[in-house]
Amino acid sequence: MRLSSIGAAVLLSAAVLSPAHPAAAGDGSGAPAFAYTVSPGSVAPGGSVTLGATGCRASAVTVSSGAFRPVTLHHGQPATVVVDPDARAGKRYDVTFACAGQRGAASLALSGARDKRVAAVLSGSLTDLDTTELVAGGVLIAAALGGVLHLRRRAALAR
Repeated sequence: MRLSSIGAAVLLSAAVLSPAHPAAAGDGSGAPAFAYTVSPGSVAPGGSVTLGATGCRASAVTVSSGAFRPVTLHHGQPATVVVDPDARAGKRYDVTFACAGQRGAASLALSGARDKRVAAVLSGSLTDLDTTELVAGGVLIAAALGGVLHLRRRAALAR
């Protein structure tokens, strides 16, 4: 392979694999000056979710969502909430964090009732993928297979 082909493949792979990073706090982009987490990002209705917020200058962060009752996080301490059992499975809910006049939002996906054997095998590794990530993975696999076939053909011709 030529050096330019390798460089192009590396740049394409880096562009596809690089995650979208949020803007740094305080850079004028409107990003909140505090960090927040929702863990896990996908849960069944009636399941538990841990909420956290750090870097808030106020003593409390208010968290609200259509999936559970509002909760207040005091002094950076995380809290565990139970998702409403009547919440709609298969829907994504926004989880809004409010700190000293600033707001941030994360997404919480509600999974449907699945076969427990499938959930044990996957153990959450594939449940948070969206369509873009699946397509990007498929493109990378196809590119890798194409590269292998190209190299094998070249090796066969060189004999």
